[in-house]
Amino acid sequence: MKSQTFLKEIIFLFGLFALVLILSTACVPEKTPISPTNSPTIEIVTPTEMPPAPTEEGGQIQASPTPKETEPPGVTPRENIQYHITAQLDFIHKQVFVEETIRLPHPGQGQLMEIMLVVPPNAWLNVFSIQSIKVQGIPLGSDYSLEGVRLTIPLEQPWLPGEIQDLSIQYKLILPILNAREGYGPSPFGYTTLQTNLVDWYPMIPPYQEDEGWVAHNPWIFGEYLVYPVADFQVSLEILNGPDLVVAASAEAQQDGTQLIYTLEEGRNFVFSISPDYQVLKREVNGTKVYGYVFTPYLIPGQAAFNTTIEALSLYSELFGPYKQSSLSMVQADFNHGMEYEGLYFQSRGFFDTYNGSEQSYLVTIAAHETAHQWWYGQVANDQALEPWLDEALCTFSELLYYENLYPDSVDWWWTTRVNYYKPSGVINRSIYDYSEYTDQYLAYRNATYLQGAKFLDALRKVMGDEIFFVFLREYAGEYKNQITTGEDFFSLLNSYLDLNSLVWLPSYFQE
Repeated sequence: MKSQTFLKEIIFLFGLFALVLILSTACVPEKTPISPTNSPTIEIVTPTEMPPAPTEEGGQIQASPTPKETEPPGVTPRENIQYHITAQLDFIHKQVFVEETIRLPHPGQGQLMEIMLVVPPNAWLNVFSIQSIKVQGIPLGSDYSLEGVRLTIPLEQPWLPGEIQDLSIQYKLILPILNAREGYGPSPFGYTTLQTNLVDWYPMIPPYQEDEGWVAHNPWIFGEYLVYPVADFQVSLEILNGPDLVVAASAEAQQDGTQLIYTLEEGRNFVFSISPDYQVLKREVNGTKVYGYVFTPYLIPGQAAFNTTIEALSLYSELFGPYKQSSLSMVQADFNHGMEYEGLYFQSRGFFDTYNGSEQSYLVTIAAHETAHQWWYGQVANDQALEPWLDEALCTFSELLYYENLYPDSVDWWWTTRVNYYKPSGVINRSIYDYSEYTDQYLAYRNATYLQGAKFLDALRKVMGDEIFFVFLREYAGEYKNQITTGEDFFSLLNSYLDLNSLVWLPSYFQE
């Protein structure tokens, strides 16, 4: 389908392949840190079962009768990247000692002479230090390059398709104070008095493209720059010199003496959030164990965010297809923004502070948004730096679906407060690097990528009709499961449902 004439015209006309993303919408003041206390675990009763997925009849558009297969018959899927990580966290001194082994299948179709890894912690000064690197069990010495977030490892022999490379890296992290990276937007990596977050904390393999090589972008003042191929994880965490701590993670732990052992298959990344003050909310929903990690004084808004996570998880599983992991954790952030990861997301502290007891609250809105990222980012990934609309627009639109299905009386509030109040404008096919200032351009980035993106999807739904539109979304989620999709992929599949040339309003969203 990618070779069809209409698609070339669309891509040429709209300049697809570069969009932008953002997180929440309101700026909220910092809150004085809360003194940590130890309190017992509690369990919260959660809402009733979800309504069925929409089945409204739609226009004159023809739908595919059944979803496509994710793998053509007779094709053997490529083996996943495998990470084996053993970490010791010195909690008091905020240091992490790590041994990481990566089993890396050849990612392309031609011979390679080097491997590139992305090392997010090296974006901070004096945080990341390498003790040793081995390739196929042979010490590398100092014959590697670490520049910014790029770690380049040369190979002595050509690496051929079908071959496996085994990398071993020993390194140390000296954790920064959270948000201590000057010149860039806020990041959850690091620590505060209330929580220690290991996110994007290890060297990772980026995607590889035949025409471009390793896809490794630079950090930016806002938005996400990392692109995650699907991988399998075996992670061991041991905490030294710490009080009684609660650990939130991308998967559930198995205790083995002093170690916590985690297994995560087909994930984008693996993260931790650790605190002496988390209260744990828990509930099993359709076989998925859902957890909420909330600071002691925030149990009322914490329950609301937790309940929203459960409602959204159930609804999106019906609309988009089954949730693929066995657990999902909502973590209250000790910072004022949200962030998604595989099997876990952070919810902004500011929205806990401003919760008004109603579903007409950004605490609820953004909880629904971040939960949707488990599909639009986790299941179907994209290049977050160059085409952020492919996850952020879909997640913002998913907020609307949440309100339409569960709180229809609040749909007008959502449109008025979340979208129309900001008078969104701008084309949605821009990269994070197309916005050069944090203040005014941050708002322009959000308005185009998130809000205009949601308006585009709603306009598309109105043309297609609900029934066909949701068949398309579900097929999109299944067709590109565990892959990294592009705008070309999105429109290629969409063309099997309607004639894009008939959408005379489409250029207003994609053309300068």
